[in-house]
Amino acid sequence: MTTESAQGRFAAVKRGLGGPIRPFHVTMTAIAALALLVGGARAVLDLRSLKYIGAVIVMSLAGAVFLALPKKFTFFLYAAGFTMPYFVEVILSQRDKAVFAVTGTSLVIAVLAIVGAATGVLGKSRTTLQAGISVPVLIFLCACLLSLVNTTDRTLSLVALLQEVEMLLIFLVLVNAIQDETHAIIFLRGLYLGFAIQCLVYVIQNILGFSFDILGNTKLTGATDLETGRIGSQRGTFANAPATAALYFSVMTLSLTGLYLSRKKISIRLMPLLGMMMGLACLVLSAKRAPMAGFALALVVMMALLPRHAPGALRKLLPVLGSLSLAFLVCLPVFVLRAEANHEAALEERVNLTRVAWNMYHAHPVVGVGVGTYDSVKRSYLPPDWSGWLYTVHSRYLLILAETGAVGFAALVLVYLMVLRAAYLGIRGIAPDLRPLQVSLLAGLVAIYWEQAWDIFNSRQQGYLFWFLAAMAVALPRALPAIPARERA
Repeated sequence: MTTESAQGRFAAVKRGLGGPIRPFHVTMTAIAALALLVGGARAVLDLRSLKYIGAVIVMSLAGAVFLALPKKFTFFLYAAGFTMPYFVEVILSQRDKAVFAVTGTSLVIAVLAIVGAATGVLGKSRTTLQAGISVPVLIFLCACLLSLVNTTDRTLSLVALLQEVEMLLIFLVLVNAIQDETHAIIFLRGLYLGFAIQCLVYVIQNILGFSFDILGNTKLTGATDLETGRIGSQRGTFANAPATAALYFSVMTLSLTGLYLSRKKISIRLMPLLGMMMGLACLVLSAKRAPMAGFALALVVMMALLPRHAPGALRKLLPVLGSLSLAFLVCLPVFVLRAEANHEAALEERVNLTRVAWNMYHAHPVVGVGVGTYDSVKRSYLPPDWSGWLYTVHSRYLLILAETGAVGFAALVLVYLMVLRAAYLGIRGIAPDLRPLQVSLLAGLVAIYWEQAWDIFNSRQQGYLFWFLAAMAVALPRALPAIPARERA
């Protein structure tokens, strides 16, 4: 074969691949091949369950499908929204309750970032670091690092710190990935398809009386029995406390309400009214007090903001109230059963837990006892007259105050205020016909802030829920602006 013919054949191969072969592409392909080879070898040598070898086969098939996809970035943007409620993880290291793992959501978003960088979608000219939010988060991370001065277990603290770093990276990737209307629609379609399936899964779990995730892990809690007064709260596929699923249904129902009230219709492949009914029904079935109260509070926030920012949306309010009322009436017996529970005893238990957190804060008021170490040191801070249930304090705010002191608590409050501010400013920035959607995202943040007053809120699933919502509140006004880019230019 002559040199010229070889060069011609190589050029034809490059044209078939759609362009020149970049060093970045070659490097990433080599890394992926090496990872699959090592992973497959470990799965075979360390086989303890058919699940492991099955996971390798599934990942290999997924890799083959990925290589065949014509629009890889679009696919992973869709998958990022879809996978959020479906929790799966590969544990790399574990110490007590602290787990260092790769989750399905983190893996999808990492691939989304890599594909975006390789294809030029996430180029330097279009990248934003959202300094108004990312700088306060960095301050909070520094406060977490500062708390290591008092930590009794640096491993626990570093795992907790890495979890917070992951949330910032996920936020930045999503904000930069949702760049225009097409991207916004793709992401929302994945998000709402995942929601619709999750509603179906949740109803099935309530009928069967046990929770299960996509790996087949089950947790038997029993079905709700109205006659005996027993409530069996299910977890969905979040593999976390039932309050996580309840908060998810609350936030998603609010966003669908905002979509329905918007004059501009976005094709999300799900009827908003139907989705609202499904979400509220699942929220009531969860029988969790704080998420239901947070949902009611968020609706009040929406009703307060809509007359000023989207007065035309109030004309469509009647169908919304009718649909929500119908879903509520269908599940009313479960709500009544929950309303008749002993709320005073539950409140006393949680108030009692706060005494331990306050003791930690008084002992280390500036930098706390060390991020992520509350569970490992809580017995050292019991009041002399302690009695009753001992667990992690049921408040994200008090947990951060105890673990990172006044410095970390102030930084966390700053983060939350800046996210809320960005969501509020986004109401004016988004297209006028979609302002109810932005209002619903702000209301969803209020519901999450309320939940954090009553819940530990330290799991990755809960973190994903918050930062996904924050990313949408920041990205949608950019992708669906009030003034088109051409006019601004």
